[in-house]
Amino acid sequence: MSPRPIPFLTPWLHQPRLCPSPRLRLFCLPYAGGSASIYRAWRSALPADVELCPVQLPGRENRFGEPALDDPEVLVAQLHTALLPWMDRPFVLLGYSMGGLIAHALAQRLQSTGGPTPERLVVAACGSPDHPACIDPDRMSDAAFTDGLRRLGGTPEAVFEHAELLEMLLPMVKADFRLVRRLRDATLQHSQVSRLQCPITALGAEQDEHATPQQVARWAEFTQGGFGCSSIPGGHFSLWQQPQRLMDAAMGVSAARSAHAVTE
Repeated sequence: MSPRPIPFLTPWLHQPRLCPSPRLRLFCLPYAGGSASIYRAWRSALPADVELCPVQLPGRENRFGEPALDDPEVLVAQLHTALLPWMDRPFVLLGYSMGGLIAHALAQRLQSTGGPTPERLVVAACGSPDHPACIDPDRMSDAAFTDGLRRLGGTPEAVFEHAELLEMLLPMVKADFRLVRRLRDATLQHSQVSRLQCPITALGAEQDEHATPQQVARWAEFTQGGFGCSSIPGGHFSLWQQPQRLMDAAMGVSAARSAHAVTE
């Protein structure tokens, strides 16, 4: 059976994988500097009745001509408006690193406005929002910022080897890290942040200096709907090399098979 027509065209979703009668929509948000295409390989790996909806932020790929957004309120408001028509089915929000913070902010907005809320929020390689940002492009030279990106991993080495390509991408990547800082600052400036009603599943890596296991575990403080946490060996992008683990978390598959899983 061929996929049905796209119900609501929006540049915020890039090449979603549609199915005739979805039981679930999975909205996936990228890490800093990433784009919707990082989730392309998931298209053939998810169950047939799960719609993959990769979120495309401004300033990259087919939206390269638009300025990247570094204002959290503007970004989340626009994302909310764009995705709301797609939330007429049960859905999950999943974000990797920066994407986890954006997904959380979107879930908060949905809850506060009385709109549909996710079945669960999945955050990977992302410390809870009440931790200061590790990388601040506004307090670093370009050389220091680039060095920080290289140590973080996730950016192809070819990008660093081509000065023109790096120069072209740097404004967008800086905007992403500025967005991360502002999302975290907004949480730190509020003594109380409303807890989500939906469950949160948080996944981390044991040697991740940018999202330590302790910081990942603190996501438990941001929900009243149940919490699951698991950790694997490796650094910031180790989880990205195990996509099935991320997809299982989105589907609600227990992480108990992990030797380091903790569920509360």
